[in-house]
Amino acid sequence: MAKKSEESLRSRILVAGIGNRLMGDDGFGPRVIDLLSAFDIPKGVDFRDFGTAGLTIATDLEEYELVIFLDSADVEGEPGEIFMTEVAVEGGLDDMAEISRFTLHEVGLEGLLRFSKAIGTIPSKVILIGCKPKVVWPSLELSPEVEEATHRAAEMVLDTLSQYV
Repeated sequence: MAKKSEESLRSRILVAGIGNRLMGDDGFGPRVIDLLSAFDIPKGVDFRDFGTAGLTIATDLEEYELVIFLDSADVEGEPGEIFMTEVAVEGGLDDMAEISRFTLHEVGLEGLLRFSKAIGTIPSKVILIGCKPKVVWPSLELSPEVEEATHRAAEMVLDTLSQYV
């Protein structure tokens, strides 16, 4: 197999669903990936459901110039509200002692990005599309508010991708 050049690897985009499908609205990210899979994927874009992979996906990030994370987020607002923000990754190796106290599955998105920065795999641009959950307890179903939000989030992803591909 021919080795890809660094330039061809770094021109790719990842849309990553993060969350636990078994915990109600925490499955927001993976559900948006399900919806996006019905669309034609533009060349150079990968849609992936990472579930609760934690730090183990840090090495995968180096293949991408842009990563759009989809995740539930405990923020102000009403359940089902979505937001989009560019993430500036602060901290690095000096902060790794705090991160290493967790298991690989207990590190949140911030910990993953700080770890990725520390090992040199952080993409040059990271966007978070988040959703305020209503219920996070054992359930295979999303609340109606968050299920509706997944459709709006999928549209946000497609609009964002249209700016880059």
